[in-house]
Amino acid sequence: MMDGMGSPGTVALVSDDLMFASQLSTTMKRAGGSAVLVAGDAVPDVALVFVDLNNAVERRLVLIKRLRVEHPDLEIVGFSHHGDLDLRRRARASGATRVVNNGSIQAVALRRSGVSAAGAS
Repeated sequence: MMDGMGSPGTVALVSDDLMFASQLSTTMKRAGGSAVLVAGDAVPDVALVFVDLNNAVERRLVLIKRLRVEHPDLEIVGFSHHGDLDLRRRARASGATRVVNNGSIQAVALRRSGVSAAGAS
């Protein structure tokens, strides 16, 4: 589990969706970074964690809350369908730094991880 500010250019992804994982990993590699797919709740030492709120919502909201308590400076970005405003509110209340649309995670990862977006094109 995390104990520092994390590896620059590395993001973690809490998701069961291999498509999100593949897309994020490819984007980060092209820009000189990396993405780590999290199995369960064992989040590695990173400064940015994406949490998939498209399924296993209650378990993932609990994870967000725990991560926020254990790592107050960690950037936690939830992602979900764009129309679920109640879920977005609940994620923020649980400690997510922000919640974005499913299609936005690659752009957010590039901007917030410290890797160059120029390498991603």
